Amino acid sequence: MPVWQALLFNHIMPSIFNAAITLLLVLVIFKVFRVKNPATRFMFLFLPIVKPFLILFDNPSQVQLLQSEKAFQKILRFPDPLNLITSPLNEVAEFSYSSNAVVLVLLVMGVSVLAIIAARWLQLFLFFNHFKHEKPLNRAEYPQIYEILDRLVPVLGVAYPRVVYSKKFQFVPFSVGYRVPIVAISKEFLAEFPEEQLEIMLAHELAHMRRKDYLTSWLALMLRDLMFINPVIHYIYSKLEDEKEKACDRLALNVTNAAPETAANMLVDVALFYRKQPALQHQTYPALAKGLLMRQSKLEHRINSVKQPQRMKKSSYLRTLLRTALFVLLVYVQIGVIVNIGGHNIFLR
Repeated sequence: MPVWQALLFNHIMPSIFNAAITLLLVLVIFKVFRVKNPATRFMFLFLPIVKPFLILFDNPSQVQLLQSEKAFQKILRFPDPLNLITSPLNEVAEFSYSSNAVVLVLLVMGVSVLAIIAARWLQLFLFFNHFKHEKPLNRAEYPQIYEILDRLVPVLGVAYPRVVYSKKFQFVPFSVGYRVPIVAISKEFLAEFPEEQLEIMLAHELAHMRRKDYLTSWLALMLRDLMFINPVIHYIYSKLEDEKEKACDRLALNVTNAAPETAANMLVDVALFYRKQPALQHQTYPALAKGLLMRQSKLEHRINSVKQPQRMKKSSYLRTLLRTALFVLLVYVQIGVIVNIGGHNIFLR
C-alpha cells in the first residue's frame, strides 16, 4: 500500500471518524443524563480530542492485524499507540509503508507542519511569559484590587497572584502561569469599571487558577494543532473553550454571591469597552492569544449561562470516582468496524 494511502486509511480517516462518533456519544450522554454542569461537560468533551489523538498515532502493526479481520466485524479493543500494553514482534518485517518519492515529500511536509506548529506555540509562550517581567500594580494606588483579592484568594484556595499591568497592551483581565500565577490588567480598564464588576472579573480569573485551566488549555491547544487536519477537533476545541468559561463564570458567581444580572451586565460592558477602543482591536496579539484574551465571540451564550446559574453542588467521592472511571473507560475501550473501500480494509474505530 502506498504511504499516502496507509496514512489516509489507517490513521487520518479513522481519527476523523472517531472524533465524530465520540462527540456524538458525549452529546448523547449529556442529553440522556441531563448534564448541565459546565465543569463536567468540559471534562467529557476532552474525550473526542484525546481518543482521535490515540487513533492518529495508533500502532501500525496492530492496524495491520486488525485489517486482516473480516469486513464489518465489530471489534472491542484498546488503542495502544505507544506499545504500553502490547509489544508487537517483527513489526518492521511484517508491516512497512512503501518507500518512494512520496515518502520524501510527506516527510518534508510533516517536518514543515511541525515546525510551523512549534513556532506558534513558542510565540504564544513568549507572549504569556513576558508578563512575568511587567511592573506590578501598586497596592497604594489601586487598593480596591488587592482588597478584592484578599477576600477571594482564601475562599478559592489558590496561590496569591501577582497583579501586573502592561503599557504595551490594553485588554480585559486574564490569568497566566501555573506555579507563579499572574493576573494581567490595564489601567485604562481599571478606570472604566466599578468595584462590583471588577470583583466578578477577578473571581473569574482566580477560578481559572483553581481549575488549573492554564495546563488544560495548553493540552487542548496542542492536541488540536497536532490534529489540525481533523475539522471535528476544531469544533470540539471551541466547545471546550465555551464550557471552560461558563464553569469559571459559575464559580465566580458562587464565591462573590453576585446577582446574575450584574454578571451579565458586566459581560456586555466589557464587550462595549472593547468595541470603543480602536487601538485595542488592532493590537498585534499572537493569533492563538486572541481567543484567550478576547472572549466576546461567544458573548450571547455566556450571558444566557450566567442569567440561569445553578448553584454548584459539591461532588461526593463516589460520584467523582464513578465519573473518572467512566471517563477512563470511554478513552480506552472502543468498538471498531472493518469496512472495505476500493479493495482496502479500513478499520474505523
